[in-house]
Amino acid sequence: MSRELNLAAIIYDKDDQPVDALLHTLAANLNRRGHRVAGLAMAINEQGLRREPMALQDLETGCEYPIAQNLGAESQSCCLDPCGLAEATGVLRALLTHPPGLAVVNRFGQQEIDGKGCRAEFLQLLDAGIPVLTVVRRKFLKQWQEFSGGEAVDLPFSEAAVQQWCDEVLKS
Repeated sequence: MSRELNLAAIIYDKDDQPVDALLHTLAANLNRRGHRVAGLAMAINEQGLRREPMALQDLETGCEYPIAQNLGAESQSCCLDPCGLAEATGVLRALLTHPPGLAVVNRFGQQEIDGKGCRAEFLQLLDAGIPVLTVVRRKFLKQWQEFSGGEAVDLPFSEAAVQQWCDEVLKS
């Protein structure tokens, strides 16, 4: 990744932080202001927290993609459904043919660290020059910084800080 990246992550600590609600609110507000913000965010419940069972939601159409598989009550394995995730990433790939002003990618987490999940789509969007906003749990910060070559902006979990970064990116 040689050119300057328009890449930022909202760094959060715990699942009870409404980081997904922040992505939904931010995208809706920016779209109302005439900017095209598109991509995927976790579907949320009434409290603004990630809904169970997990699903990704297309920020433009509202279409949901289930990404959890039922492994049974006693299972200790990850319930992420790779087929559901693969279907959802089609939303991100479609942004390459009709680029938004800002792409939202729901997470950079263990799947992306392992070379799976949305990792390829992150790289494709950035290579196309599309600004990208995501969220990263603090425990994955080192891997995130390695992935981005230290070029990404790490944002606090703050609506004002995230809004300021988005405004800067969208006016350039």
